[in-house]
Amino acid sequence: MKSRRILSGLAVAALAAAASLTFAAPASAATWDHWMYTDDGDPGGIVRFRADGDVVQLCDIEADGWKVYLTVSDWTQSNLHKYDLSVGGNGNCIEARASFGSPYDLREGNVFRFAIWLDKDGSVPSFHDVAYWTNVN
Repeated sequence: MKSRRILSGLAVAALAAAASLTFAAPASAATWDHWMYTDDGDPGGIVRFRADGDVVQLCDIEADGWKVYLTVSDWTQSNLHKYDLSVGGNGNCIEARASFGSPYDLREGNVFRFAIWLDKDGSVPSFHDVAYWTNVN
């Protein structure tokens, strides 16, 4: 009888663990409102944006020797330059958020231009992509 209770308890614990894993992935995936990769065939960089808190995350996602760059501009205010980010090294990320203060606190309701690209030697930017995302939360 004791072994049956232990097995039953282990089965319940395993089901609870499996359920938490099942629901954890979609919740974390839903934290980003928008994302965009660099425009190369095997993307080397990604930018993610969450309007709540004006969180911008830029990541280098490939060990290719290229660095990832981002420019954020307020398109509603005549393409007013806000800030730049860059990061290199596979798996490395950098984050900016409203809590850092100006210029990272993006005006609510405005449309922002996010331009991402790769550069290897500081000469000609490559694999450029652009998106326009509204800061609404």
